[in-house]
Amino acid sequence: MISLNQNLQGWLMRIRLVVVLVISLCLAPFLVEQIFVAHRERAESLVQMEHSMRTSLERVQDMLLESQADAENVASSISISNSFQNTSPEQCSKRLASLKSLYTSIDHLSILTPKAIVYCSSAADVPGIQVKSSSKLFKSVHNNGTYWGDPQVSHITQNLVIPSVTAIRNNLDVDYLVVASLKAETVLNKALSLFDVTLAEAALISTEGGNLISLLLSTGEPVIGGELVRKSLNGYLDVRQENLRDDRPYYVGTLKLPMNNARFLVLSSLKEANDRAWQRLRTVVLTSVAETVVLAAIMMLLAEFFFIRNLRRIGALAGEITAGKQGQRISIRSPIADFNRLTAALNLMVDTLEDTSLHDALTGIANRRALDGHLGECDRLLAEGKGPMAVAMVDIDNFKLFNDRYGHAAGDRTLRSVGQTLKRFGKRQGEMVARYGGEEFTLVVGDSDPDQLRAHLDAFRRAVEELNIPHRDSPHGRVTVSVGYAVALPGTSMQQAIERADEALYRSKDGGRNRVSGEEQLCPA
Repeated sequence: MISLNQNLQGWLMRIRLVVVLVISLCLAPFLVEQIFVAHRERAESLVQMEHSMRTSLERVQDMLLESQADAENVASSISISNSFQNTSPEQCSKRLASLKSLYTSIDHLSILTPKAIVYCSSAADVPGIQVKSSSKLFKSVHNNGTYWGDPQVSHITQNLVIPSVTAIRNNLDVDYLVVASLKAETVLNKALSLFDVTLAEAALISTEGGNLISLLLSTGEPVIGGELVRKSLNGYLDVRQENLRDDRPYYVGTLKLPMNNARFLVLSSLKEANDRAWQRLRTVVLTSVAETVVLAAIMMLLAEFFFIRNLRRIGALAGEITAGKQGQRISIRSPIADFNRLTAALNLMVDTLEDTSLHDALTGIANRRALDGHLGECDRLLAEGKGPMAVAMVDIDNFKLFNDRYGHAAGDRTLRSVGQTLKRFGKRQGEMVARYGGEEFTLVVGDSDPDQLRAHLDAFRRAVEELNIPHRDSPHGRVTVSVGYAVALPGTSMQQAIERADEALYRSKDGGRNRVSGEEQLCPA
C-alpha cells in the first residue's frame, strides 16, 4: 500500500512536471516576445529622447534667432530716430530704458561715441564712462551692419552679456554706436524652459572653451568640462551619447549660438530611462511566469482570433500604404468595437492621404498630379469624339521681381489669392483649376465658343487685378496675370492644346502682360 501510494505520488509528480513543462513551453514564446518588446521599447524610448532633445535644441535656436532679431531691430529703430541722439543724455537714457523694458532678453541699450564713450544708456549712472572691450567688438566701426561679439562681462552693467554693436554713419563718418546686449543668463533660462526632456546640467561655453555659465539641474557632481567641452567646440547642432562618469550614459546636446561662435551645451542622463526599461522587463517576466495554463491557452486563442489576425491585416494595409498603394482599403467586422473604429479611421486616413496627394499644399487647389489625371480623362473623352475642351495657362506677371522686393511670405500669400480667385472660375462640372508649377496655373473648362471663353478668362484677369495687391516693379502697379488659352477638338489631345496655350501665353507676355491671348478660331492642333 505504501509502495502503491509512493508510485502514485511519483506519477502525480511526473504529471505536474509535464504540466509545468507544457506551461513553460506555452509561455516561452510570449516571454521571448515580451523580452524583445521591452528591448525594443527601450531603444524606441532612447530614440524618442534623442529626437526630443534635438527638437528642443531647434526651438532654442529659433528663440536665439528671435532674440538676435529683436536686438538688431531695436538698434535699427534707434538709428533711424532722431529722438535719441538729439536730446540730452538724461532724456536719451529714459527713452532707452523705456524701449529696453519691452524686451526681456536685452540686458541694456546704449549709445556710444565713436571712441566708445557712453552718451546715454538704459542702465543707470553710466553716461560718460569709457567702454573697454576687445578690438573685435568694435569692428562694427568698419562694417555697415550689426557686429556680434563673444559673450563677455559688460563694463556698463557688469553682467555677462552677448553684445552687439551697430555703427550709425553720416556718409563715411561714424556718428555714434548703438550697443544692444543680450543678458546671457536670461537667454540661458529661456533656453532651458524649451526642453521637453529632463536635463542634468547646462552650460554656456566660450569660443575658446571657457565655461561662462554652468547650471547643475540635478543631484550629483557636475561633469561638463575638459574633453567634453573640446569635443563640443566643433558642434553646430547635434545630439550624441557618451559615458561621462562611472559608465553613466548621457545624451549630450550642442548648439552653436547663431550670432557668434559660443556654444550652448546640455546633458540629459539616460540612467532613468535604462532603469525604467529594466524594471519593465522584470515585471513582464514575473507576470508571465505567474500565468496559468488555461489562462495562457485562452488568451493565446482569443488573441489569435480577435486581435492578431486583424492586426496582421492592418499591418499589411500599412505596408501597402507605405509602398504607395494608397487606393487600398480594409474591411474588418469584429465584435470588438475598437477594431471597427480603427478600421474606419484607417480607411479615412487612406482617403485623406489620397486627397492630400492630389492638392497643392500652399494654394489648396489641385496639384500637377491631379491635373495630369484629369487631362488623361479629357484625352479619353476626346478620343471618343466628345468635346471640345478648352485649356488656359495662367502666369503671374513679374513674380520673381515681386518675390525679390516683398519676400517669399508675401509671394506665398499672392499665390494663394490668385489660386482661390481662379478657383471661382472653374466650378462647373468637368472643369478643373490646378497649380501647374511655380507661379503658373492651369484652368480646364468646357467653353468652346471663342467669345464666351475669352470673356470668361478676361473676367478672371480683371478679378486678379481687382485684388489690388501692390507690385511696384510691375508697369501696372499691382499684381496682374497673363493668360493664354487654346481649344482641343475631338481627335486631338490636351497636351497639344496646352502647348498652343503656352504659345498664346507668351504672346500675352510679349504684348505687355495683363492680357488674354488665344486662338481666334477653333481648329485642330
